[in-house]
Amino acid sequence: MNTTKVARDMGLILVAFVSSCALGVLTNSLRRVPLPMVYENPEARMLRTVSSGAAPIALEPEVLEFKAVLGAWKDSGALFVDARESAFFEEGHIPRAINLPRDEILRAKTIVELASKSRPVIVYCSGEDCEDSKLVAKALLALGHSKVSVYSGGWEEWSASRSPVEK
Repeated sequence: MNTTKVARDMGLILVAFVSSCALGVLTNSLRRVPLPMVYENPEARMLRTVSSGAAPIALEPEVLEFKAVLGAWKDSGALFVDARESAFFEEGHIPRAINLPRDEILRAKTIVELASKSRPVIVYCSGEDCEDSKLVAKALLALGHSKVSVYSGGWEEWSASRSPVEK
């Protein structure tokens, strides 16, 4: 095999690679919302979004079981936040709950019910395997809410217990 031909082919491959990378970076920079150059997990992305440039602090919300959640719902003092997508919320939710999916967390700044940062907030989603309630709860804590909890059983446990539901 001719080493000159191999070197020329490797040079062409290198030029094609560098050109492709440059074109990709240029195309991304022209997007209205550019894609991140480094992967960021959903929790880190959400905390960065709500922290407005300050170093995000990852606080851990308290986890509540069904009995405590039912008591808080009966007392009517806590605000319930459903972190599921709106289509699921419309199919059924805990009465008096508001819908705040994780992709709409910045909307939390404009929701009147969330104006009082000292009011207890209980966030839930589908069930124990759903991480959205934890993400939304951490974002609310980062936004300055002091009493944020997660209902780990979520909608699955609530509806299975035959507790009141709203559609």
